[in-house]
Amino acid sequence: MVRSQAPVTMGRCPVTNLRRASTVCLVRERDDIEILMVQRPHTARFMPGVWVFPGGVVDEEDAAYAVERGFTASADWEVAALRELAEETGVWVTTTGTLSFPIVDDVLAALASSPYELGTEHLTYFSNWITPSVFPIRFDTRFFLAVEAGDVDATFNSDELIGVDWVSPGEALERESRGEWDVAFPTRRTLQLLGAATSVADLVDMLESLAPVPPIEPRLHVGEDDAKILMPDDPGFEAARPSQDDPTILKRLGDVIAHGGRVPAEFKRRT
Repeated sequence: MVRSQAPVTMGRCPVTNLRRASTVCLVRERDDIEILMVQRPHTARFMPGVWVFPGGVVDEEDAAYAVERGFTASADWEVAALRELAEETGVWVTTTGTLSFPIVDDVLAALASSPYELGTEHLTYFSNWITPSVFPIRFDTRFFLAVEAGDVDATFNSDELIGVDWVSPGEALERESRGEWDVAFPTRRTLQLLGAATSVADLVDMLESLAPVPPIEPRLHVGEDDAKILMPDDPGFEAARPSQDDPTILKRLGDVIAHGGRVPAEFKRRT
């Protein structure tokens, strides 16, 4: 569903090249911690075929819902996370529990005629990723944890996705290493973080201890035959600073992709 987008602001100055977005890591405990993941269509312009967590951009309707219910000023991020989860997978995290419903195009409109409210209080904010500055379209994305409170069935909106799966973080990483799944860089790092816990209770405690949450803005390195995303603690991160202002960096990235070089999943092309 196409929605208008709420502006991004830092202090008093709007940042027009950052699109605010939210994603939610819905977890449950079985023999292991399992997380709900979805696959983007191979025809998608952005990250085709990649496995991610449910999510999308924050829009004006999310802000309006938050204001109507007297939430805090930043709660539209949380509303967006739960709205996208419901619209993509039919899983609603509500004030009374986690429920399954058939897919609807407009969850906020459906809520208006239902006895339910989005359970934003059940979210734990634990990570904030900002797209490297070299890209013309950039996202300021907040990651939230939610715990399944019930035995729900997840499906998927076939207009937006082509798959859905409950999987342990370790198994998701194994599928990537075997070449069965493509996983975006922030998703992989998040799976590694979630996989460090031995139970859902330990996971919640661990993520709550991370507050306050600093923004993470990686840098892009493009070599002769490969491209990679660098974190602040990675070797070469500081050395990559000047290249972030190089006007040829995206062309060089395109050349590496065209020649079949090694690149992160979010940069791969598919036919």
